[in-house]
Amino acid sequence: MLTPALQTVEVMRDYQIGGGLKLLTAVEKTEAFAEFLKTRMVRALETEDPTELHYLLAQLDDYHSYLWRYYRKLAQERAQRMDPGV
Repeated sequence: MLTPALQTVEVMRDYQIGGGLKLLTAVEKTEAFAEFLKTRMVRALETEDPTELHYLLAQLDDYHSYLWRYYRKLAQERAQRMDPGV
């Protein structure tokens, strides 16, 4: 069984910011990021560790930026599916 630190390394190895803007990549990043947050965010909040929380917020910001890039790509490629009421 992996220690929590090694589990985090395992999860982070699978989670990478950036990369191609395609559905499979976005789904993989979302799954990996969810696992990453489950192993690190709760612990950071419970231990009230500001340094760890800052790091996690930076990772969240990177993930947010990636999804916005993916959204803009889809908005251009699939303009017919855009809902003007949103």
